[in-house]
Amino acid sequence: MQIFCQAADIQTADMIKLKVPDIQNGKPAVIRAPCTPDLKKIVEGLVKRADAIRSGRVPPEEDNMLKITTEGRKAALDLRVLNPKAKDHPDSKINLAADKIFQIWKDTEKEQCTQLVFCDLSTPAMLKRQFCAYDDLKIKLIERGVPEAQIAFIQDFESDIEKTVLFKEVKIGKVRILFGSTQKMGAGTNVQDRLVALHHLDAPWRPADVEQREGRILRQGNQNKTIQIYRYVTEGSFDAYMWQTLETKAKFIHQVMTGDTSVRHIEDIDSRALTYAEVKAIASGNPLVMEKATVDAEITRLTRLRSQHAEAQFRIRSNFRRAREAIPVIKERIENISLDVAQRKNTAGDAFHIELEKQTIKDRGIAGELLNRIARRFAGSNQSHVIGSFAGFELVARPGVLQPTDFLLKGHYHYTINVGETALGTVRSLEYAAQSFEERLEREKRELAETEKNCKELEAKIGEPFEHETKLQSLVKREKELEEALDITKNQAAASLAAEETEIQTEQETEGESAQNELQNSHAKNQTIKSAAKMHGRM
Repeated sequence: MQIFCQAADIQTADMIKLKVPDIQNGKPAVIRAPCTPDLKKIVEGLVKRADAIRSGRVPPEEDNMLKITTEGRKAALDLRVLNPKAKDHPDSKINLAADKIFQIWKDTEKEQCTQLVFCDLSTPAMLKRQFCAYDDLKIKLIERGVPEAQIAFIQDFESDIEKTVLFKEVKIGKVRILFGSTQKMGAGTNVQDRLVALHHLDAPWRPADVEQREGRILRQGNQNKTIQIYRYVTEGSFDAYMWQTLETKAKFIHQVMTGDTSVRHIEDIDSRALTYAEVKAIASGNPLVMEKATVDAEITRLTRLRSQHAEAQFRIRSNFRRAREAIPVIKERIENISLDVAQRKNTAGDAFHIELEKQTIKDRGIAGELLNRIARRFAGSNQSHVIGSFAGFELVARPGVLQPTDFLLKGHYHYTINVGETALGTVRSLEYAAQSFEERLEREKRELAETEKNCKELEAKIGEPFEHETKLQSLVKREKELEEALDITKNQAAASLAAEETEIQTEQETEGESAQNELQNSHAKNQTIKSAAKMHGRM
């Protein structure tokens, strides 16, 4: 990102601060749908499938975590997406969305405000499915009183001309409820004029998708100063975890795009499937899942701050060492320049004179011309040459840094003189070097005072502890506790092992009892035979 920022100027929405509508209550509202027993059974079934995949009992082409995740997302939207024969639960996300969309439609009828409904699953298709979330929600809205002409699916408008007409109708309030997916209704959909509400029926995979969705309404040109954003979440399903994952991904992306280089690595943010442990934790309905997500995010933040603190301490020590080493050097420069001020001879005005190659020259033009000739003569030379004196100091020609040759006025301290394009330019540089000793001396004194001040401030900061270390350690400890509590695999393995041990012990006890019974029966049988034999002998 450091290399990229050298060529690119990154401006995020937070930096630009455009005039866009405010979100009601400051953040998107979450509408929760309860988990039904049927959904609970499906999620538990997904867990069993995930267990089989994890143990390697199922080939990946037959079943895999992506397939499980997709089915879990569909079940979270509506059970009828997976099974058209499933019941229509009155408190499902689709029914809750129908109530909310209709209420907003009714409340804003006078202003003819519009709404967007985003759903990436169960979209309309050419091949009619047995169940389509779009059609079901549309029917419910019509039943509540919304005219069918005011509802549209963006999937029904293929060409650019058709979409342009549709967008115009949404802008003027003729179409007041527009359904679509992130891909179809994301970037390029400019219908913000009357938008008052946006509904997320499902959670997309990428933070960019959320940004594109909400960018349709949080946009310049919206007549509404305050808008509403709703996220529909089915409890006990994949929904809550997916929204939490989106937030975590968004934080990393924001860190990268704002050029924050304090963190050297970021997690993979392109995974399209939940892990076995995540599915298992979701199925458990354990509130510790969300706590762990919060703890993980806070540990990441504090770890980044600790990394910044460590880097700051390294920089402080380095700067302190350089400042401490610079102080005696600056003091030596001040002493040498002071001696040169005392030694300097006056060459101002008519007192100008210079010795060049054993000649004394008092004309500035001639002196400058001769200096330029000497510079050209020594161009390409690798050695310094004494060519005369000026103002009581030795004048030396040497290989230049920015040009083939420059001159050096050598006293207790050395002063560089540039070779100008003209003769007078070279002489001005020469005279300025000799007459600016006091200016240079004041500059060095200011630098010394600033360096000594910085040195004291840096020394006071060396060894400062990280202020959030105690909190970070407590969070790390809590994270380990949560990992232990949520380590389904370990708990399941332990439970299975305990069950196997109990079963073996039971079998052994049963076998032991059977053997003992057989022994007792055999002993009784022998006693009966002996008694019969005795009686036979008596007879």
